[in-house]
Amino acid sequence: MKRKIALGPGAASLILIVVILSLCMLSMLMQIGSRNDLSLATRGTEMITNVYGLFSDSENRLAELDTFLVRCQKLAKDDASYRKLVKENLPEGFGYADGSDITEEAENTAETASDILISWQEPLDRRVLTCKVKLLPYGEAERTRWMSHTFEEPSRQTSEEGITDD
Repeated sequence: MKRKIALGPGAASLILIVVILSLCMLSMLMQIGSRNDLSLATRGTEMITNVYGLFSDSENRLAELDTFLVRCQKLAKDDASYRKLVKENLPEGFGYADGSDITEEAENTAETASDILISWQEPLDRRVLTCKVKLLPYGEAERTRWMSHTFEEPSRQTSEEGITDD
């Protein structure tokens, strides 16, 4: 004896409603996920744009420093007078560190005690980009060499991300 199982119109409608509700839930979850992905991508793009803008600003400050160093080289007669001119007339916003006042952190990037490091900071939100260049000796075609770009938190001065150019 075979039994026939017959589904009435109510059972078919109930199954159809469950399937439609499941598809609606899946589509809402996909929409929420897509919106979060878009938000994350937008924030990432803004941060990358800001960081590259910051590096561009640091290169502009380096160009300003280079113009100043060209003027100092024209006025100086030797390396000692060049270093003295640079130290005494360094534009505002730039820091100067030589062998006599070099900090422990700067010692790690300086090759010798007689190296002169010039540094400056570019602010970005809650962090700053600290840039350091080494002053090359008087008479050379290149006047500076990049030593580091380091993102730091201004309150703690701890390095989060460092990019060093050799």
